[in-house]
Amino acid sequence: MELSVDTVKINRFDKFSGFTHASSPRYFENDRGELEPYDFSGRDDLEKKENHISKFMKTFQPKIGAPYLLNQIHSDQVFVLKNKTQTQEQVSNIKADAIITHLPETPIGIFTADCVPILLYDSRLHVAAAIHAGREGTRQNIVNKTIMAMQREYGCVAADLVVGLGLGIGGCCYEVDADCLSSFENKIPFELPFVRPKENGKFLLDLFAVNAKEGMAAGVKPENIFQSGECTFCSPMNYYSYRREGQTGRILTFIMLRDK
Repeated sequence: MELSVDTVKINRFDKFSGFTHASSPRYFENDRGELEPYDFSGRDDLEKKENHISKFMKTFQPKIGAPYLLNQIHSDQVFVLKNKTQTQEQVSNIKADAIITHLPETPIGIFTADCVPILLYDSRLHVAAAIHAGREGTRQNIVNKTIMAMQREYGCVAADLVVGLGLGIGGCCYEVDADCLSSFENKIPFELPFVRPKENGKFLLDLFAVNAKEGMAAGVKPENIFQSGECTFCSPMNYYSYRREGQTGRILTFIMLRDK
């Protein structure tokens, strides 16, 4: 597989003119012309994290500021960013895994490293959301709860939404045991395309299919659901994967409403 430093877009999701979006690759070309891995963790160097976020966002024209990011905890909690009186630092301390806003030119984003980043956009009311949908968030119906929050706060209708499922581990690689799978009982049928049994007694779970099903159950039209089509586990040269590497980096996915 050829290494790429290009930002990643969800297939056909950028045909909608009301917003811009992207996900970060594993590497970027630094000022010395060398390939350097994005480091968004901040574990050892918070300044480096901020510099790398800024570096990624500056790859877009016109240049976009740093996104509002949450303190992700693998939950079903949803935060609504209604005005800019809250600073990015304040928002970064809010424990939630989905963020919604109607504010134009205000990027919102989430970090992943196998979990599925999900972007929502209401073209009628010009509202956007970014969701971190890992196994726990998916099990707790975070997509449906985000759509309900958009309905409650802005009057959004699910049939008006377009949904983009970004870079995450695919049903080709996400192996779980029977105990884990049982937590999805009554949520999905244990059959394709959601679940595939393996010869070792474990199962392959497709979080993309589960979240797409949840979106459609909430009223999203099937033709309005788009996927990146790439698996993080399958692409070691281009994307981070927690399942493949253990402690690793993060992929940043953002969406920003354009000013009408």
